[in-house]
Amino acid sequence: MVDQYIRGLGLDITPINRIAQLVDRYDSETLNLLFTVNEIDHCQSANNSHQYYAVCFATKEAVGKALGTGLVGIDWNEIEAEIISHNIIIHLYGKARLQAKRREIQKWLANWCNWDQHVLVHVLAL
Repeated sequence: MVDQYIRGLGLDITPINRIAQLVDRYDSETLNLLFTVNEIDHCQSANNSHQYYAVCFATKEAVGKALGTGLVGIDWNEIEAEIISHNIIIHLYGKARLQAKRREIQKWLANWCNWDQHVLVHVLAL
């Protein structure tokens, strides 16, 4: 049985146009430092790729906050957002996964919404 104690909460609001500028400015090698291959594939195939990149970016920031460390000592691509409609499945790798284990995080709940060219991502670490 999963303990439902909330171990962390993370919120992030990201302007879509800022992420669009970042994605359009940098080559794929640089984007691989920020996003996983799965995220890039998913975002590139989406109708609104910049919005999906913004959701992935905001998820990384929100997860860092929920982990209690921000992204200090964690590589950006160690946090992966799998976007399914307005829900997000979070996958952690490397140091991010170790930090979640230290905090005894067993489950993530995450969702997102957009308005006025911004995305809001909300995550709960359980």
